[in-house]
Amino acid sequence: MRIPVDWLNEYVPNDLSVKDLADTLTDVGLEVEAIQGVAGAAVLDIKVTPNRGDCLSVLGVARELAMALRSTVHEPPSSPIEETGPPVEESAAVEIEDPALCPRYSARVLRKVALGPSPEWAQRRLEQCGLRPINNVVDATNLVMLELGQPLHAFDYALLGKADDGRAQIIVRRARRNERLTTIDGEERALPPEALVIADPSGPVALAGIMGGAHTEIHAGTTEVLLESAHFDPLVVRRGARALGMSTEASYRFERVVDPAGTVRALDRTCELIAEFSSSPPEIARGVVDVYPSPYGEREISLRPARVCALLGIELSADEIADLLRLVHLRVEAGDPIEVWAPTFRQDLREEIDLVEEVARAHGYRNIPARLPRAAAGVGKLSPELAFERKVRNLMLGMGLSEAVTPSLEGPEDLSRLSLPEDDPRAKPIVIANAKTIDRSRLRTTLMTSLLNVTAANRRHGVSDVSLFDLGRVFLPARGDELPVQPQHLGIAASGRRWRGEWALGKKGAAWDFYALKAVVETVVSGAARRPAAIFPDERPPLRPGRCARCEVDGRAVGWLGEVEPRVRKEFDLPDPVYLAELDLDALRAAAGPEPTYEAVSRFPAMTRDVAFIAPRDIPALRAEEVIRAAAGPDLESVTLFDAYEGKPLAKGERNLAFSLAFRRRDRTLTDAEVEEAMNRVRAALREQLGAQIRE
Repeated sequence: MRIPVDWLNEYVPNDLSVKDLADTLTDVGLEVEAIQGVAGAAVLDIKVTPNRGDCLSVLGVARELAMALRSTVHEPPSSPIEETGPPVEESAAVEIEDPALCPRYSARVLRKVALGPSPEWAQRRLEQCGLRPINNVVDATNLVMLELGQPLHAFDYALLGKADDGRAQIIVRRARRNERLTTIDGEERALPPEALVIADPSGPVALAGIMGGAHTEIHAGTTEVLLESAHFDPLVVRRGARALGMSTEASYRFERVVDPAGTVRALDRTCELIAEFSSSPPEIARGVVDVYPSPYGEREISLRPARVCALLGIELSADEIADLLRLVHLRVEAGDPIEVWAPTFRQDLREEIDLVEEVARAHGYRNIPARLPRAAAGVGKLSPELAFERKVRNLMLGMGLSEAVTPSLEGPEDLSRLSLPEDDPRAKPIVIANAKTIDRSRLRTTLMTSLLNVTAANRRHGVSDVSLFDLGRVFLPARGDELPVQPQHLGIAASGRRWRGEWALGKKGAAWDFYALKAVVETVVSGAARRPAAIFPDERPPLRPGRCARCEVDGRAVGWLGEVEPRVRKEFDLPDPVYLAELDLDALRAAAGPEPTYEAVSRFPAMTRDVAFIAPRDIPALRAEEVIRAAAGPDLESVTLFDAYEGKPLAKGERNLAFSLAFRRRDRTLTDAEVEEAMNRVRAALREQLGAQIRE
């Protein structure tokens, strides 16, 4: 925001050099980023933090300067407005459909307006602030916006739609479906439902808080003017501006909160300037249309002096703190606690800690001594999320895979090549509004596209043996205006040979396949989450049906793995089979078991037994293992599947499973009778729960 030094000095007279003035403002939190010379005057380019909408004006900056210099603000003298027209209620009516979106709307009506150029000093002041002079009416609204921080808009009264009684009818409402508006910049815009509009009975005439419409703008033949000065909800202005890709001087201020109590004052100041800038005084209607259903009041906040001293590390009495807060233009009643009333233009002051910061600014940051904090020395450590990520990375690297770092942005072609169903959440990426290139215009919803692109790039460079993993976030759409869900995922891509030296294993044993990928997934799940991975057949595009599985931990799906469909491989120009896995690390971390603790190894020998049985083909081996563990009892140490067979002489739909069971106790050696009793329970459970035929 640009502020001419001579304009600021009119409000707070001082003898500071331009550089000292800039340093003073920077010290109180208004960082002066540059000092420019514009139209023969020094202009400060000030960076205002988003919470200080009250400082987006000469008056707001003057308050801060007066506080720093222990001075007062001298506002330019104003003359009373001569209201020579009929009552304003006879000319205009205002209706607000949702007061939460527009808490206040004020308007004045002027007739017999003589359009012309503004005085030279006014035009120069606008140019210094980066605005183009237009005419005396529009220039007056812009000067008041710069001076007081209240954006205004001037409508050609004759072009506004009228109600049955002949009055101009102003309606503040949400944009309706398929409504369009040509704004004063000449662009016709389709209005999104997020936008708040100013409408008349025929339709929208302005974008509330953003820009006026071309149909009702001030033009060379204008003689009647309706001046608007309103307070809009910052969030609705921000959403509307972003949905339309617009940013204006007005929206910049409304998004950062404008003083709701300043609308009428701004109207009066604008009328005063229009009269000053005109060759003949306009006829101003008596009174103001002011729709303000729920007036804002001062916010009362309690402040503990002891809390101020503890946080700032300085000793101040309650009276001294109260005096400092009065410098910040707050109404204060000293005591313990100190009672403070924040004015409406300070909407950023809500809690006690906000007042502590005001005390620090008024006291002077340079006057607060630097001291080392009083705290016990601690040992730094990684956050749980980062520690889990590092554990996963080390496991993957330890298994010989290489890490790929891929961008979060991708193009529409990348996702379309996966051929995802339309109802798949991954098929609905979030589109970036200000994308630099089309191939980096969407937030990725899966790591599979990135990994397939990396695998294809390796293939083009002659590298056919790929073993990669990627740790990154994906962005899944949420409901309405909520931010996208951003879980962290682990992606794995494998193709070709797992390692060289197939002379010892043969080409088949050295090649990546589903079971090699499954082993990697099981290892990373058990190593990072300290839980066993349960793998079940499933379907998940773009993985090949029949060669795709779901990974679960404690009954919760944490990812999928399998072979990529041939037609998807073809889209990425990959001739050889490619195996992909994608795990949700957030879900995996949530399911993680406790840290392992040391247990002494039993010095007594284990006793092993085998059980073989014929069961239906559709019963997973994992289910059989669960039945065995539940029936075997506490002395069971381990269960291992060592054989799975189907084919002749077994009937179709049957298969033979064989498990090895190890039993051990810590306090003594088990007897054959005890082990046999446990095995009898296992056999009975397999028969009853799985319908198994035990092979003796």
